[in-house]
Amino acid sequence: MAEIITERASVGVSACLYDCPVRYNGKRFDAVSKLGRERGDFVFTPVCPECLAGLGVPREPIHLTGTGQEVLAGAAAVRDRHGRDVTDRVVGGARAALDALDRAGAVAVVLKEESPTCGLLKARTGARRRSQVTGAGVFGAMLLETGRFLIPDKAFDSALSWWDWRRRLHAWLWLRERPMRTNGDLTAAWHVVKFVLQETDRAWADGMGRRLASLPRKASRETLEALRVEMLDALRTPTTRERALNALWKTYTHYRKRGKLDGVDLHELSVRSPEVRRNVTTIAAELTALERIAFENDLLFGTSPVIYRDGRRVRAEDR
Repeated sequence: MAEIITERASVGVSACLYDCPVRYNGKRFDAVSKLGRERGDFVFTPVCPECLAGLGVPREPIHLTGTGQEVLAGAAAVRDRHGRDVTDRVVGGARAALDALDRAGAVAVVLKEESPTCGLLKARTGARRRSQVTGAGVFGAMLLETGRFLIPDKAFDSALSWWDWRRRLHAWLWLRERPMRTNGDLTAAWHVVKFVLQETDRAWADGMGRRLASLPRKASRETLEALRVEMLDALRTPTTRERALNALWKTYTHYRKRGKLDGVDLHELSVRSPEVRRNVTTIAAELTALERIAFENDLLFGTSPVIYRDGRRVRAEDR
């Protein structure tokens, strides 16, 4: 059966993405509005490290002489367009923003990329040319140190991209809060999230499965927690359109068989095979429909195993 989250996730967000005119030039972006009604599934806390640094709006654009991590280590600086050093002010603003997120309980944050404070620096690496975070802005570096789930603003670029980030966020939040006292606790959690991780990185997931199988009968709490952290880190990896399509088709064909055998109601949903071309909005709609069917039929939708539902709605449907 699907795991249900009934508490709305607290999410931090770069204020400029939340329709706040706080960019250095007074501009803003209304990225979160792209979620439509789903926006109400989250509690957002907008923050702007540069405003909290007291730099004002409008202000001189700033740049880093290294990565945010190097700034925090004292090996790089933050300067404005005229070369003036504003490092201490920016670091102080980033800490104030982090304090606000701590008070809000926001362990996930949506960040404006290509920002000297919030942005993440990425490089394409490996045989499959996957993105890897190599550095960050000053605030982004602080967030990475605290182990938060970081979401780039490009997550809102398409319905499929957001579907992928949202389902991995919910799985991450669920796994993060699971009790982890025994091997059985870890194994049970793995059986919920493993389908997502097999989709995003099959080789890594297969290796993790073997490691879990070879654990001693009573592994230490430290060992269990270390493996949980590895799973949490793996949930940060995005999927691809091809992998999402294959997972969609596999689940749909399985549900069709279950419908004939166990009476699973597909509500006349028709999903086309992976080779049939359609836009990402259609693919996301098909995936979301399967999530709803899984919830209504008390099934585990492995591709999206943790689903948010308003607590009042769940209780009403239980009656």
